Amino acid sequence: MGDANTKIFHLVANGKHRKTHIFQLEDGNRIIGGDAQLKSFITIYYNQLFGPSLETNVSLDESRTEDIPQVSELENEHLTQDFQESEVREAIFQMEHNKAPGPDGFPAEFCQVFWDVIKEDLMALFQDFHQGTLPLHSLNFGTIILLPKKSEAKQIQ
Repeated sequence: MGDANTKIFHLVANGKHRKTHIFQLEDGNRIIGGDAQLKSFITIYYNQLFGPSLETNVSLDESRTEDIPQVSELENEHLTQDFQESEVREAIFQMEHNKAPGPDGFPAEFCQVFWDVIKEDLMALFQDFHQGTLPLHSLNFGTIILLPKKSEAKQIQ
């Protein structure tokens, strides 16, 4: 029956998902199971691993600038100008092909091919960034996908 919408078709199509799905993990002597508990456990694990570093007593004296090269008024004006469409386009078209997509799921090729369609939205994004109204926390995140390297993985390592 080929690729007809049958039970056997769905079993084959979902086979890889079942092989890589993590049903439970061990945390010492405790076994964590269920999607909600696993999600919570994994989130806590990676927040501790990649979260903010421990507090330190290191501080910087911002009043000492004499040995640090300073930006001139002219350079500051240039650096704080609004983004120009030409410079955004140039940056987009310098991006390499066949690289991992960004958090939106689109690779650089998408932005290049559909530049004329998306340029107004991208320029609005850059304008919001320049004005300080862009919620950066929504852009500055990563997605971690757990892929077991062996069958029936029990621990995050």
